[in-house]
Amino acid sequence: MKHLSCLFVSIGLLLWAGSTSAQQVETTIEPEPALEARLADESLLLDLTRFNGGFVAVGQRGHVLLSDDGRTWTQADQVPVQSTLTRIAREGRRMWAAGHDSVILSSADGGRTWFIQNWDPEAEEPLLDIEFLTALKGFAVGAYGRFMSTADGGVTWETEHIQDRLSGEAIDWAAIARAQGGIDTMSGDIDVPANQETAAGEEIFIDKGCYEFLECHLNDLLVLEDERMMIAAERGYGYRSTDLGATWESFRFPYSGSMFGLIELDGCIIAYGLRGNIQKSCDFGDSWERLDYPGDQTLMGATYLPDGRVLMVGAAATRVTLDADGNLEIESDRLGSDYAAVLVDDGHRILVGEDGVRYD
Repeated sequence: MKHLSCLFVSIGLLLWAGSTSAQQVETTIEPEPALEARLADESLLLDLTRFNGGFVAVGQRGHVLLSDDGRTWTQADQVPVQSTLTRIAREGRRMWAAGHDSVILSSADGGRTWFIQNWDPEAEEPLLDIEFLTALKGFAVGAYGRFMSTADGGVTWETEHIQDRLSGEAIDWAAIARAQGGIDTMSGDIDVPANQETAAGEEIFIDKGCYEFLECHLNDLLVLEDERMMIAAERGYGYRSTDLGATWESFRFPYSGSMFGLIELDGCIIAYGLRGNIQKSCDFGDSWERLDYPGDQTLMGATYLPDGRVLMVGAAATRVTLDADGNLEIESDRLGSDYAAVLVDDGHRILVGEDGVRYD
């Protein structure tokens, strides 16, 4: 599907194959500022946020758009890069945007001007989400397990890999082995206990996919109360933390495809993603329930409605409303645009995606 492929490539979920060394490559490349584009509000946009009663959206070619009412949009005065911006975050009077080239930008004037906090044009790990817990403490996550953190508002960023903070795993490999038929020579082996319907000590091969070397893309980061955080990742994997991101434990969703977003609903966590899969956990990921969604349109973004329900959006102009009891209301148009994010304001939906902004 052309629309969905375009969206995935721009977000960085379909990444090029490269052989660049993992070591930092010295470069003399200088960033080029984003250009003024007459149709910027009709070009690919990937995220938006509220700020001071208005809205800020980000997208391809370093586009940052500002609006007072969600209808009329203008470009920011100064954006120092042309890198695609995938996600935007805010905390107090500050905003941050992250994206390709491992770029992190910050603004202190409502999004009119931005400055670079991190930029690496040689990086093969686009950043796919950024969140700040306070005005000083923040995290950015991205492709191939890239994990970045700051304790000074982004003045300095520490670049790590999710495995650097991994303290344990809550994954039933025996169940995965049974689901895979117990044979796959692509990756490592485990010993399956006798009570798992397999002879004790039997060597079983499991296709762990991107988890084999902990290189799954980290797609979305959710911050909860009580120092808890969760990451939705690629190929059915996820990570959770109970100490504000200092350490992480890996887990599995019941669906083995990628989850692209997380949102809290009535004390439970809703995960959504590839092929319209929606999953719910009320025990911080110890168990998950797959919700019965009749469509197969990939879901990419979510927000809250005034009545407390969740609105999710995605491919083929899909809009899915979910309440705490698991009831779904679905709108879609297979000839429609792909949506990446949504906000609701005064009864209207502000959607961004492959065709820019739509005020609905």
